[in-house]
Amino acid sequence: MRETSILGYLRSMGETRDVLKWCGDQFVGETARRFIKRLLFWSVLSRGVSLLYPWLMGMGIDSLYQKHLSIGFATLAGIALTYVLGSIFEWRAGRFIELTLGENLKSMDTAINRLFFEKNLGLHLEEGGKLTQENMEKGWNRFDAVQKSLLFSGIDSGISLVLSMAMLAVLSPICALIVLGALLGNLIISLFLNRLVTVHMEPVESLFRKLARKRGERWQGVERVITSGRDLEEIEDMDREFSQALDADRKIWLAYIRGTMPRSLLAGFSVTLTGFYAGYCVWEGRMSPVDVVPILTWAGMASQQIRFLARVEREVNWCTPSLKSLREALSLPNQLTSSVDPVVLEDGPVEVVFEGLGHAYDHKRGEVDGASVTVLSNLSFTVRPGEKVALIGPSGAGKSTITRLIQRYMDPLSGCIRINGHDLSKLDLPSWRRLVGYIPQTPRVFDGTLRENLVYGLPPSAREKITDAEIWEFMRLLRIDFGARLTHGLDTRVGRNGMKLSGGEAQRVMIGAAALKRPRFMIIDEATSSLDAENQSAVQAGIDQLLAREEASAIIIAHRLSTVLRCDTFVVLKPVEGLTPGESQIETIAHSVEELFEKSEIFRRLAELEGVRIAA
Repeated sequence: MRETSILGYLRSMGETRDVLKWCGDQFVGETARRFIKRLLFWSVLSRGVSLLYPWLMGMGIDSLYQKHLSIGFATLAGIALTYVLGSIFEWRAGRFIELTLGENLKSMDTAINRLFFEKNLGLHLEEGGKLTQENMEKGWNRFDAVQKSLLFSGIDSGISLVLSMAMLAVLSPICALIVLGALLGNLIISLFLNRLVTVHMEPVESLFRKLARKRGERWQGVERVITSGRDLEEIEDMDREFSQALDADRKIWLAYIRGTMPRSLLAGFSVTLTGFYAGYCVWEGRMSPVDVVPILTWAGMASQQIRFLARVEREVNWCTPSLKSLREALSLPNQLTSSVDPVVLEDGPVEVVFEGLGHAYDHKRGEVDGASVTVLSNLSFTVRPGEKVALIGPSGAGKSTITRLIQRYMDPLSGCIRINGHDLSKLDLPSWRRLVGYIPQTPRVFDGTLRENLVYGLPPSAREKITDAEIWEFMRLLRIDFGARLTHGLDTRVGRNGMKLSGGEAQRVMIGAAALKRPRFMIIDEATSSLDAENQSAVQAGIDQLLAREEASAIIIAHRLSTVLRCDTFVVLKPVEGLTPGESQIETIAHSVEELFEKSEIFRRLAELEGVRIAA
């Protein structure tokens, strides 16, 4: 049992080491590593020179005692030289600390962005609790805290400890062993304290992450909170949840602080015992009284550095749970595999073929009796070049999942999607996305100008070449000209999440951004759902005109039947519940509204509910 416990402590220490090593591998680049080597060089010189001071002071006292004035003046000059050299070396070390900090911050920012954005979108959907803004920001801040603690205190304290121990060993090996004993005692205590944090802080961190997500969500949804009369209740709920997390957090760290008491006692006893031993040696005549000065100074410095390193260790332990969470999120394996020799699509008409498509979400998205949730079953249909295909079906029939699979958020569990005869999984994904224009149901407008949002999806070369006249042409066609509200024309700022725009205006900006790509294939998730009838009709006509002009294909998800009646083909989906394994989810494929009304029971029911009349 004892062996298992010891192994557990060592395993916890190893886990902390692995987290820090991962951070170093990911966030510390070659330039920073060169800076750190130079920092170590100048820090060793700085500490080494400063540690000569007690020895020179001892020599100076001895020279006065022996009345050797020449030695005394030489010693005084040496002490002055240590101050000068120490200041120079410390300045050089400080310079490389600052250079290392900046370089690491830049590397960390780049690495987090790269690791975050390289995850496929399906993984972001499944792991939405880990791949969050709050998790990334907290990990960013914790790594910054760790590196500052190590660079400003840890390196200097570690070098001072090693050098003072080495110098102490030269004058008195026994005194060095006494201090070494205190150091070993501190390491043993560190095992226990590290185990305490590693085991108990993870659930507490989970509570804080959950609260941070909720707080961020409520802040962004402030309008709904206040208009629902929930503001005071939300304040009380978050206060209660924070108190619960804080109580658990405080319990752990108060226990940790109690563990620091033996460290202070060990450090104090080691210096006291060293002093007694040095005094005994002087009394025995085995040591000069002058040697007591550097011995006590170096022993005291070593003891002090042990305490300083304990503070650094506490900072590292405090940050480790968040860094572990960051590592867990950013180390999630990408679910998409890249083809060795991907097919690069050229600009041109697009045909999309769905062959026996089936998909299910695993337990991270939802679970029924321990099984994955099937959302698509054996779908087969074709979107030909220039054809507009409407997807019709009740909520939960998998329409949104189809749009995600087309954009390769994830790969289907069965069947495949072929683009111009090529399996989507074998394509060069950027070349496919250049041909696709996506209009989501919920607009994603970024803080910035109207122009920046409209040209966001264009490649850099196209963004540079496009003229204001071209942009205004699309804006007028799609009713994005908001008149007097565009106080600075295309340079009008739209605010975070498009807060300066109405819902319909924000949606039209998204439609314009998709249209400006001049896509060959459009995915339209009920793009006009937030528009009034007049603007809806005008924008739909504009979209139709753009699709015809660019000879573009399109899949249009129907939430309101009136928005898809002008499509060429209609695919009606049945709910997957109740289907036998392998049964197709498609109820009807029709090529006119009249045919659709005649063949599809689902369409007739939806049309009746919405009051849509189909002429006989």
